[in-house]
Amino acid sequence: MEENRNLEELLAKIEESERRQEKYAKRQYLMTMVMALCCVGMFCAVFLAYKSIVPTAQKSLQTIGAVAEDLGQVSNQLTEADLASLVDHVDKLAINSEEGIQKALEQINSIDIESLNQAIQDLSDVVSPLARLMGRFN
Repeated sequence: MEENRNLEELLAKIEESERRQEKYAKRQYLMTMVMALCCVGMFCAVFLAYKSIVPTAQKSLQTIGAVAEDLGQVSNQLTEADLASLVDHVDKLAINSEEGIQKALEQINSIDIESLNQAIQDLSDVVSPLARLMGRFN
């Protein structure tokens, strides 16, 4: 009898061990599914980031290439430009403008302001009686 009892205890222990193993296997299966879902989520996130970043990066690189090309053209144009003659022309233009301004100021200064004022006053004296006369017909 004691042998049966030992066997029953052993069987109970084996059954308990099997239950624990099943419980841990279920947990392991659940964790594996969670990890698989996380991996799929990470793949989707990386894929979406790739789809949104790569076109923007390509456009940026194209823009940078165009700007670099334009900068090269401007640099070549500046290298080919005769800056010394350009500065000389600007200097001549400034001198000519200064001479023109001086001539204009001399002409303005040569105007006799007193005689101009007197002519305006004489015109006003002549026009004001005519204005009063015309005002009576209205």
